[in-house]
Amino acid sequence: MVQIMEKAGFALRHSGGKAKRQQETVENRSSWNRNLRRHFFRISLLLIGSLVDPEALDAKWTGLVQQEQESPTSVQNPDMDVPGSKLLTPSSFGFDLEVAHVVPCDWECVETMDEAGPVVAKVHVRIGKDFVVMLPDGRLVARRAGEVSQTDKPFKAAKADEIADRLLAGPLGRFRGMRILRSKHYLLVYNTSDEFAKTTRNNLESMLHGVQKHVEKHWLTPVEPEVPMVVIMFATEREYQAYREMPEGIPGWYDMVSNQIVLREETMAGNLPEIDRAELVSTISHEGAHQILHNIGVQQRLSLWPMWLNEGLAEYFAPTSLANHGRWKGAGVVNDLRMFELESYLQTRYITGFDGKTISETIGAPRLDSTGYATAWSIVHYLASTRKKEFNELVIQMSKLGPMRGMAARPGEIIPENLQYFHQAFGKDLKSMETDMLKYLAELEYISPVARLQHYVGMVIVPSESSEPRRLACFFHTRERVEKWKEALGAVYTETQLSNADWTVEQFNNRDQASQAIRRFLK
Repeated sequence: MVQIMEKAGFALRHSGGKAKRQQETVENRSSWNRNLRRHFFRISLLLIGSLVDPEALDAKWTGLVQQEQESPTSVQNPDMDVPGSKLLTPSSFGFDLEVAHVVPCDWECVETMDEAGPVVAKVHVRIGKDFVVMLPDGRLVARRAGEVSQTDKPFKAAKADEIADRLLAGPLGRFRGMRILRSKHYLLVYNTSDEFAKTTRNNLESMLHGVQKHVEKHWLTPVEPEVPMVVIMFATEREYQAYREMPEGIPGWYDMVSNQIVLREETMAGNLPEIDRAELVSTISHEGAHQILHNIGVQQRLSLWPMWLNEGLAEYFAPTSLANHGRWKGAGVVNDLRMFELESYLQTRYITGFDGKTISETIGAPRLDSTGYATAWSIVHYLASTRKKEFNELVIQMSKLGPMRGMAARPGEIIPENLQYFHQAFGKDLKSMETDMLKYLAELEYISPVARLQHYVGMVIVPSESSEPRRLACFFHTRERVEKWKEALGAVYTETQLSNADWTVEQFNNRDQASQAIRRFLK
């Protein structure tokens, strides 16, 4: 687009002397931005051959500008929006700025201050007269109009050593004594074991290359990360929680504002070590996928995608092997951990039947629990394999969702726009889709992280007055899940049938023995 503008005779910077540019105020700059956007608007229509009447074009542009000024919730740039998305408040991301019209603007630079002194920052988005800018270390921060000044100086990303020095010497001494591990694209700050740090570094570098190849093949041309991507790793749960308090059982997270991943190595007491190890390794890749997608041009920072797609894609790119120190397996490979989590759920659903609610509740959800993450992965994997064209078009469209826009709702509320958008892309017959999806999942091969541990098999013979008794069986890795399976059968059979049923629960040394017992019982 820069080349197109140069051919059309437009300049990216104001003409005039250096002194005049230094005196230009941020308020005047806003008018200049609007003129530049007018040029973009005209060029876009020229390129598609729809520019017939320049006066009519100018009138249409004037109408868009008036719409911006009159309504804070209006769409400022049609190419940065997705149907059903809403304007998000600055406070949603922790920014102390007033709600105002939003103008994405990732090519403009300003001078401002960070903790060390003056820096050149890149404007990420304008919110009225104020700004959210990206500092040289990749953090997004809010700045009032009076806290920035226009500059012709280019943005230069900080080097990994500079970021490391700032973190180690930072406030409160929270990283004092931690070690540094660097790679081509990553900076790891850690006090964990060296093995965990090296596994994390190797996985993330492998992922970055693999995800970029997948994105370029199916969606769009990825960009190189502009700044070193930071990963902070704590050895213990106590240190991890002291840095930022998180709900129990969450071993890591990615923050799109700071652009940092935070992880902990310590596993939780009382959990199966095989499951904890699998979750820990999977979390590296899951949060790494979030960070990568926000740094290569797929997801724009400060945009909120539908939860099912945001988390489902992260799981789609996160499959890891427990062998070889948790090696990343590749984009779109079966995610063993999520299939393991879905296993008991799917066994129950095959008995209770399919009604489309698994898909509809996941698509509309503003938040997802662990099973929801697994279900979101299954939807993404199914669509990416069986509905490639529609799914790829959906991701490409979502990549246009600009900063401060997204699919959001109050906690606990369903987001109807998510369902409407899904229906437009894939149709409304969710019951048939769910039936087909679960059959698709049943044919996938995967390695259970607890395959060699003991399993429980629940078996029941349910009497029927009109036909032969029905034999049902499922296997699980805990007895508690067998009990939940028995409760779920209450949705299919009457209380009398279940009270007269012949129930058996048997324990086996491993998954294979449990599977063989089920085959014998169902013959």
